[in-house]
Amino acid sequence: MPGRGVLKARWVSRMRGGRRGAALCALLLAGALLGGCQLELDGLYALRLDHEPAEVEWRAAVPLRLLASGGRTSRPGDGDVDGNMVHASTASCHHGTKVPPVQVDLRAFYTAERLYLRVTWVDPTEDLGPSWRWDEAGWTAGSSREDGLGLLWGTEGRGFSCFASCHLEDWRMADPRAFADYRMAAPKGEVQDFWIWKAGRGGNGGMVEDARLNPEGRAGDVPGELYVANSLRSRNEKPNPFGAGDVPWRAPDPDPTARAPAYLPRNPTPGWVEVDGSGGWVEGRWEVTLSRALVPLGMDDREFREGGEYLFGVAVLDGVEKDHLAVPAPVRLILVSRSTLAGDVGRLR
Repeated sequence: MPGRGVLKARWVSRMRGGRRGAALCALLLAGALLGGCQLELDGLYALRLDHEPAEVEWRAAVPLRLLASGGRTSRPGDGDVDGNMVHASTASCHHGTKVPPVQVDLRAFYTAERLYLRVTWVDPTEDLGPSWRWDEAGWTAGSSREDGLGLLWGTEGRGFSCFASCHLEDWRMADPRAFADYRMAAPKGEVQDFWIWKAGRGGNGGMVEDARLNPEGRAGDVPGELYVANSLRSRNEKPNPFGAGDVPWRAPDPDPTARAPAYLPRNPTPGWVEVDGSGGWVEGRWEVTLSRALVPLGMDDREFREGGEYLFGVAVLDGVEKDHLAVPAPVRLILVSRSTLAGDVGRLR
């Protein structure tokens, strides 16, 4: 294999007489080990391990690189108005966003029991919502901006994508700008598994809500609200939570490095928090690792099997709740079987 060659591995979704995508995995592994090939992939290939992936394996994995677009970020200029008097980051049926796309890297592994996904994307600011920080003046809550990640699991052959699930609900003018409101909803008769990680929830590293998307919109796998504000004022039903003079309801001992999450799980029942997740922000990039059992607890949750292929959508939140940036096309996840990989390695010898 040439040290500086480019190996293009193209996924063909409807090949007759076998799976071409699985046969590429030996090449993926070889490229990772040799470190001399640039791989351009049309799918996310998950190799099976006997253990939870270690950092050395995550770093060696060949990423699927995509671009997320169609929303806004925390970068300066997102509030500008274009020539049609439209907010620069308002993505609607008539006016596309002017915000540059964000690069998103995906990696995956699985074991006999669990699926592991790692998502990395560019974000110049770390936004943790009104999370608490301690300094000599006491506890102080941050701004309401909160970064996050959403993975929406869809169905083959039904025109699935994050863009297709996002519907324009309202469009209005607020001189001199125009704004659009969107609502996520699944097609009629369908329920989609929805994993939502937010940076300021649960604890350092954030927390994942295992939700679902139905034709009426987003809902938790368990009725009610998952999170409760980590605010003494909110706990005592007083106004202005996270404002001046407020303190966290639960927090570590005061320390120059002490931090406390903005929101805590109200009732972390298994069906609601069965997706594990933790993220870290370093030098302008988020790196979030998610995992879940192959066989879920919830009846509407996606089940994964060795050798299976699954479509999912990817969206990142850069400090905003609604105008997220989404990868336009669905991603195909392939859980490569050991028997297929062994045969491909043998043919390479």
